[in-house]
Order: sequence, then C-alpha cells, then structure tokens
Amino acid sequence: MRRLLATAVAVLLLAGCSESGNEPEAGAGSPTTPSTTTTSSEPAETGPVVRCPRGTQEIDPALPDQVPEGATSVRLCDGGADKVTPPVDALTSDVESVVTAVNEQPLERRGCVELRIPEYQLAFGYPEGTRFVVAGRFTACAELLVGSARRAKAGPPLRTFVASLGAQRATATPPEPMDPAALDCAQPRELWTWPLADPRELAVAALCVGDPQHPGRARMVPIPPDDLETLTASMATDTVETSGMFCSAARPRYWIVGANAWGDPVTMDYGCIGLTLSGELDWTPRGPAREILRDRLETGR
Repeated sequence: MRRLLATAVAVLLLAGCSESGNEPEAGAGSPTTPSTTTTSSEPAETGPVVRCPRGTQEIDPALPDQVPEGATSVRLCDGGADKVTPPVDALTSDVESVVTAVNEQPLERRGCVELRIPEYQLAFGYPEGTRFVVAGRFTACAELLVGSARRAKAGPPLRTFVASLGAQRATATPPEPMDPAALDCAQPRELWTWPLADPRELAVAALCVGDPQHPGRARMVPIPPDDLETLTASMATDTVETSGMFCSAARPRYWIVGANAWGDPVTMDYGCIGLTLSGELDWTPRGPAREILRDRLETGR
C-alpha cells in the first residue's frame, strides 16, 4: 500500500512536466538546470510521445524508487557527458520491458562517488503528458538514479531499450532520407547504441580525409548510392577480428561518416588494420569495394 501511494503521489508531482511545449515546466522529474543535451526531434507518431529533458536528472526524495507503471513511450537521451547519441525516434511499443529492466535492478544503499555525469537518460512518458526520468552512469557503483533511489546496473535497461527499438523499427517505415549535404566529418559517435547504428546499414555516407584530431578541417567526399551499396555488401563479408593483434600507432588519415535510414549517425574510425565496424572487428575491403575506397581517397587528397 505504501508503494502504491508513493507511486500515485509521484504521478501527481510529475504533472508539472507537461510535454505540450518545447520548454518543460519546472517540477519533480523535470530539472531546471541549464541543459547540456540536445532535444531529439519529434517523430511522426500519433498520441503523446515523451521528449528529452533539458537538464540532467538527480535524486529527488519526493519521487518513488522505481519507474511508475503505465508509461506509453520512452526516449533515450544524452546524460550530459556527450557519450550517447540519442535516436531520433522514441520507443512506443513494448515500453513495459524497459520499465521492468530498470525496476528489477537491486536497490543500492552503499555510498558511491556522485561526481560522475550520467552517460544517458531514459525519459518515460505517460498518457496525461507527464514524464519520469532515469539517469544511467557506468561507474560500477549504484549506476542508476531512479527517482528517490539508486539502483545497481545501467547496462541492462540501455540494452533492453536498444533491442526493443530495433524490433519496433523492423515493422515501421523510416522517415524521409537524410540529405547527404547534412553530413559532417565532426558528427558525434554512436557510443553505447550499437547495433542501431551498424555501418552495414548505412543509407548515406561520405569519406573524410584529414586529421581525425581536427575533423572540422577534413575534406569530405560524398559516396554515391551505387558505390555505397557495394561497400556495405563488402562490410558483411570482408572483416577481420583484431583481438590480441598488435596495432600500429601510425594510422591512415581517413574515416567514413554517414547515417542509416532512421537518421542515426554512423562513424567508422580507423581501427587496427581497417575501418572499425564494431568493437574489435575491422573492415578490410576487397575487389570492387577496395577500388571504390581508393578512388574516393584520391579524390579527397
């Protein structure tokens, strides 16, 4: 009964966080500190869909220690550390699986360092337009900030969200294709959200030639659609595991930037012996794919 009352109070407290405008009203679960995040664009879904908060969520004694039931949407947001590139679309199906992934994490009572900025936030939206925000930090100690409490692991809820959003996209129609001119050699990396931004799903791409430490000065060479199709086919087969391999510190000065059909940024940095697909898996193009990459490099020099 105490838990049910706390949850009801929390929903009432959250009523100040209306999603009807671009600026959330001040209230529990809606920080008023200056934002260090970028609000994701609203997808073309019907009904109330939650927006990202303009600040970073902190522990609030007035809130319950778990995500309230009844959420109808959840959105992955940056936590302020620029470690997560939020998808443009929110999860509106199987939201309960993400709620469960948070609430099943054990409560943490031990003291932990509180100086770490969260890597990500999960914003849960409710039919009446309220919002409940959970912050995740990969600190190995009380990683989830959930209302008035700290819970154990930040990884499971994030992985559950990514898997559920991937399943939702499999039965949905992507938005309008991204304009290749909007690509940027300095675009953010898709940290923590693979495979949403799998390079093999590139829909538009360009080769950047220059110093990776100064991406804004690099020369960007667009990759034509037919050539990109050849390259992504090569990425599915021409790969090498680099685990345990000695990698030279001197690396080629080029990388690929692009986006998938959903607009998620995809960046392929040079790894050990080729452009990295994920983790310790490098792409080593052969045949026509290698010739295309060589041609784009020559154009960019």
